[in-house]
Amino acid sequence: MRWRRIVVLGDINLDIIAFHQKFPEEGYEDMAEKAYIRHGGSAANVAHTLSLLGTSAVMIGCVGEDPLGEMLVKGLVDAGVDTAHVQKTSADITGITYIVVSKNGERTMLAYRGANKHLNHTHLSFDALNDAAILHFSGYSFLEGPQRETAFKALEKADNAVTLDLCIPLASQPLLLENIVKHVDCVFLNSAEYSVVKGYFGVSSVSDLARQWGCMVVFKKGSEGCEIAETDGEVVRLSAEPVETVDGTGAGDAFIAGFLHEMLKGSPATVCGLLATRLGALAVKTIGGRLEHL
Repeated sequence: MRWRRIVVLGDINLDIIAFHQKFPEEGYEDMAEKAYIRHGGSAANVAHTLSLLGTSAVMIGCVGEDPLGEMLVKGLVDAGVDTAHVQKTSADITGITYIVVSKNGERTMLAYRGANKHLNHTHLSFDALNDAAILHFSGYSFLEGPQRETAFKALEKADNAVTLDLCIPLASQPLLLENIVKHVDCVFLNSAEYSVVKGYFGVSSVSDLARQWGCMVVFKKGSEGCEIAETDGEVVRLSAEPVETVDGTGAGDAFIAGFLHEMLKGSPATVCGLLATRLGALAVKTIGGRLEHL
């Protein structure tokens, strides 16, 4: 795989990260101890970190015609991400996610996807894919609206390596997911997503899942490290660096960016995983989904 760029297709959001002692019952309330506003969106986080690593990254997404959208796009531009294929829409506001972080650093997300789902293939030049070695999809891209059709159009046109970051809403639609993974070379998933898919697909291990899907499966296990399963059944297991978790937001995105950065260079799975786990460890020590520098 020669040194080219990575195209990332998915969400761009504003994150409101609030630290709570507990999550309230329905109808009740809880006061946050502190809160932060951060640039976010799983796909945008990946593109941002790739650019920090020195990899040429292209972002395909959609924001609203509002100050939030302008701010988020500028943040990507400032990091060196190519945003020529980021669309703006008047149909909705820029996506917003409220992230509740518990005292142990675990996060619960409440999202309004807004403009993200309005990404429209009729206004998109797929020339962006021509010089891409990897096309990376956020799983949210396949869920709804014009964005879903755009994601499938990009999937059809891809003649490069394709990777997918799973999400629980997509994991909960096995027929849709099965149709997507036929065209994917590598799927990233976390513990919650694995719990969902192993029931639907009747597997007892990540290696079983890799064989059934016919692609590499990278299992992000947080503080327990990761498992990288090839289609031949071979599994690489790597431990995570011991760190004190401040905020888990975006740790999986940093992990994916590290993995893709090494994948682009043709590095073996172990090397990809080592950088991925290192960046994931850095991310949990940071508030928000973006690393400021590397």
